[in-house]
Amino acid sequence: MKSLLILVLGIFLMHPLRAQENVKVTYISNEGFLTETGGTKILIDGMFGPVAGNWCDSPSAETVDAMRHARPPFDGLDIVAVTHQHQNHFDADIVADHLMSNPKGKVICPKQVERLLAQCPQWNNFRYRVITVTPEFYCDTCLDVAGVSVRVLRLEHSHYMEEDTATGTMVNRHQNIENLGYLFQVNGRTIFHCGDTNPVNEKEYEAAALNRENIDVAFLERMFFTKGEKSLDILNRCIQPKVIVVMHVAPNNQRLFAEHFKEQTDVKVFEQKMDTMIYSFNE
Repeated sequence: MKSLLILVLGIFLMHPLRAQENVKVTYISNEGFLTETGGTKILIDGMFGPVAGNWCDSPSAETVDAMRHARPPFDGLDIVAVTHQHQNHFDADIVADHLMSNPKGKVICPKQVERLLAQCPQWNNFRYRVITVTPEFYCDTCLDVAGVSVRVLRLEHSHYMEEDTATGTMVNRHQNIENLGYLFQVNGRTIFHCGDTNPVNEKEYEAAALNRENIDVAFLERMFFTKGEKSLDILNRCIQPKVIVVMHVAPNNQRLFAEHFKEQTDVKVFEQKMDTMIYSFNE
């Protein structure tokens, strides 16, 4: 009887601890975030270098050096996830250097990113740790990487319209970019990152049915809040996260966004690079 009582008490005590697992979020730059949950480290879109101009944040030289050499807080990264190949999300040389310094790290990326990594001199030393997946539109792929359940979604890149000088017509410069969204199930928490998504692609988000995933933390493109009622409807109806981290905010707009959401405890806009936030969920 005593042994049974101890077992019951053990189960009772263990359950709240799992239910209240924290998610630590560190802002790297732009759409780059490091998440730490129950000892598992995932870096999403954080490994890139200086970007010319003031249209997005860039990591400092010290941060880039720490990434290259797997120094804290980038030591022991389990997963490096890359949503797409653009320079403000990914740099092949930095990722390659990191993988050489962190023998346990694995990369998840689309094919366009793998092709760039394959050009690095160290490629043959880490190629087996690069997991390449590019689902068709309106499709996804489920993986198990480093003990983390990962759902990879193909999400259309947001449009960038410019005039074709030959024809005079407007074309979408990003129409051929392979952009991925990631849904991580890690230590009882669910984390979503949309990359440079098109926030008004209703058909895509209805097909993804993310509202069924019980998302704890969602890293969402700023344009969900700047494209009017349709994008907000998609967010509220098709994603339904508990906490939102707004990303891809230009440095000169960060204060404006932060002021706009200052009364909403479930929405966070980071203003300082390498700042952290710890989210606790009581269920």
